[in-house]
Order: sequence, then structure tokens, then C-alpha cells
Amino acid sequence: MHQMRTGNLEPAVQEALSREEENGARALLYFRSIFFIFFFVGGLTAAQDMRDTVANLFFSGGYAIVLGVQWYLQRRGLHRALHRFSFFMILADHALFAGMLIFYYTLLGSGNFNHAMKSPYMVLLLMPTLLTLVQFKHTLLFFSLGTLLAILLAFLGYGLLSGVPRTTDWARYILGDAVILPAWAGLWFSLPVIIAALVGYAIFRSIRMAAQIGQIEGQKKQLSRYFSPAVVEEISSGQSSGYSFKKGERRAVAVLFADIRSFTTLSENLPPDRVAAMLAELRALQMKAVFDNGGMVDKFIGDAIMAVFGAPKSAADFHTDVVNAVNCGLAMHASLTQFNAARSARGETPINIGVGIHAGEAFAGNLGSAEQLEYTVIGDVVNTASRIEHLCKKAQADFLVSEVVAAELDSAVASEKIGLVRIRGREQPMGIHRVLHNP
Repeated sequence: MHQMRTGNLEPAVQEALSREEENGARALLYFRSIFFIFFFVGGLTAAQDMRDTVANLFFSGGYAIVLGVQWYLQRRGLHRALHRFSFFMILADHALFAGMLIFYYTLLGSGNFNHAMKSPYMVLLLMPTLLTLVQFKHTLLFFSLGTLLAILLAFLGYGLLSGVPRTTDWARYILGDAVILPAWAGLWFSLPVIIAALVGYAIFRSIRMAAQIGQIEGQKKQLSRYFSPAVVEEISSGQSSGYSFKKGERRAVAVLFADIRSFTTLSENLPPDRVAAMLAELRALQMKAVFDNGGMVDKFIGDAIMAVFGAPKSAADFHTDVVNAVNCGLAMHASLTQFNAARSARGETPINIGVGIHAGEAFAGNLGSAEQLEYTVIGDVVNTASRIEHLCKKAQADFLVSEVVAAELDSAVASEKIGLVRIRGREQPMGIHRVLHNP
């Protein structure tokens, strides 16, 4: 349980549990304060004589001092000290209830300790153990249970030593002044253990549920970097049939790169905050284009975006993934037209982007260390797609694709071959096509 509480939980979950522990301590402080008021008023109004009144004031005063210390620690925000003081508060709760039983035994018990052992107020000894549920701390639970069992063992030992009246008659046990010790011990030693087991399991389930929610939310946050909200929900809900997140596999994919033309010059003439705002707005449009066409945002590299179609799940087949990648590029240019119209209306310089796409087999999977894994694709198809995008400036084009991609296009997408181009890193020249679209 300790390992689950600390080592295996996400930092955000640990922080949330710590906050709830502090909130629980605050709630218990309010509860104890209200209980103290009722105890104090009841003790004064129900006292039988002066000795009873003095005893009630003594118990109330001692408990008030302990509550005052807890209020001080709470108001000062001394959370670590407050956590340690929680153990002392458990002792104070047990001491208060056990002290009441012992006091009224000495006052009214006529030497028969069964007055305390059979008192209905014995049930108050269970309260501190039940209250540990509020703070989500197994250590407080075990400490309270150990304290309670020690008190019960002391009661049983004193009862045996003082020679309490015993019987085997249940009627006398229930209605009289005698006790069936095996029945009493069986009840009062098993009941706290059962209650502690239930409280412990409730704490365990609460922590496990918080851990699972934190894991799901963390997974959603990670996946939202790559996929549309609908796909994130599908994967997180366990309905992700067809999605492959294996450690490594080869998949046929289409890879798209897009970046801003002359971004360095543009950024030098703008304040950093306006550059950041422009990039955020443009990236939102580009991500929408990727998600609308069934792609995955692999990463942002400066002002560039890399998107993958066909991993971790293919839309249908290789042809469909390639067409989706081209449609995504067209959607980026279409949204850029509206983006630039808004910029021009504000008197700002329009932005141009270049898009390059290549398709083929690539390595896809989770890469990185155990602390930080990232799903990505690597291989020649990625490098080639990036270099095709870089050709846009030289070819005075804004949308270039490889011959492999062009071969998968139907008549709905117009393209023209601009020739064979030697791509760095490839031995043979590659046919490059310009995708035609309305500016």
C-alpha cells in the first residue's frame, strides 16, 4: 500500500491526495470542534453533582487545549507538523472516550468494572478509527486500531484482575451486572478489526481510483498531442480496435511536413509574444486539418509540423492514407487563405507555407526512455518527406509530393510533374510532383 501511495503514483495524483489529506484534516478539525461544544454543554447540563461537573470540565479543558494546538497549526499552514499531530489527536480521542468510561466506572460502578465494559459508550472507542477514512492514510488507521486494541486489552486485563462478575447466562449478561468474557472479547476484539479492514479497503479503493483516473487523464493528455479528441476518447475508453502502439513495427505510412516560409526573417521583425500568438493560431488550424483527415500530429519542430497518416491505425489501406495526407495539405492551404485574410485586415504580413509529402514503409512505435516514451515514426520516408518540403522554396512551389504519392492520387486532385530531383541521402533521383490548388 505504501508503494502504491508513493512510488507508483503520478506526481499529479500524489499532489491531489495530499490536498485531500489536508482537506480531511480540516474537516476533522471542524467535526471535533462541534463535538467538543456538544460534549462541553452536555457535560455541564447533565452533571449529577459537583464532582461530575469538575470531571467534565477537566476532560473538556484538556481536549480544548489539544484542539487549540491543531487550530494553530492549521491556521499557520504547517502541514507537515499537522500531519504528525494527527497521530496525537487520535491518542487524544481515545484518551477522552476511555477516560469517560473509567471516570463513570469510579463514580457509579460500585467496584464492578462491567459498568465500563458493558457501557453503551464503548461504541465511541470506534469513532477515531472510523474518522481515519477522511484523511486517506493507512498509517493513521493502523495507529488508531493498535491504540484501540491496546485499550480493549487493558480493559479485559483489569476486568480479570478486579474479578468482575462472570456468567454463562445470556439473560444475565444482557440485562444484569455480569459478563460472558469470551462473548465480550469476541465482540470487542473482532469488531474493531472488521471496521478497520473495511475502512482500510475503502482508503485503498479511493487511492486506486484516484491513481486510475490520474493515469487515464495523463494518457488523454499525452494522446491529445497526437490525435483528435474523438480518437483520444476512443483509445482511452478501451474501444481502440485497430490502433497499434507496439514497441516497434514496420508500417506503410504517408508523412507530411509543413513549415512557414522565411520564418526567421518574419520572427526578427515581430515581438516574441506576437510570434508566439501567430504560431499558436496557425498550429491550431494545422492540427485541425490533420485530425479532420484522420492523421496523427507526430511533433512540432520550431515552425514546422510533422504529421503521419497510417499509424498507429490505418484509415483503410495505404491508398486511403496517402489521399488523406494530400487532402490534409490542401486543407492547410485553404485554412491559411482565411488566416492571411484576417492578418491582412489587421495590417499584418501574410504568411506562406510549404508542404511536402512522401509515403512508404517506416518504423513506428514508442521510442525514448522508461521515464518519457513518445510514439513516433522514423526512417527514410520521414527524412525524404522533410527534404521534399525543403524543395518548395527552390522549386517556387508551396505543395510538393513524391512520385509514390502522386501515383495514388485520383483525378479529383490535380498535379504536375516538375522533373527528377536528386534528394540528399538517396542514390537515385526521385520524381517530384507539384499539387495544384486554388491559392
